[in-house]
Amino acid sequence: MQAVTREQIEAMAPNQAAVSNAGKISQKGGFVKLAHSKDDTFYMGECKGSGAKNYLTSVDFIDPEAPVCRCSCPSRQFPCKHGLALMFEILEKKEFEEPWYGPYYYSVTPTEP
Repeated sequence: MQAVTREQIEAMAPNQAAVSNAGKISQKGGFVKLAHSKDDTFYMGECKGSGAKNYLTSVDFIDPEAPVCRCSCPSRQFPCKHGLALMFEILEKKEFEEPWYGPYYYSVTPTEP
């Protein structure tokens, strides 16, 4: 599992509210699926959101010093609270499925809230 610190998450965040909201998502079990690649460079989660469908969120650790978060939510903040919440899931060493099956698996079979 990738080594993530709270300080790293806070440094990535667009503002303190995003960090706070991300922590709440993680603490309240906002993710219904968690998975990662065999080489441990890519993490993905399916997060309950306010919309009809869950959001697909990922963190790419190709460069471990500069992880990149992505999310299907409509937020204009980067990274959004869902991406930061996925970082908190990694920080808390939550259980991630292995192996990760690829974006097509998740994009065609999202779990309905």
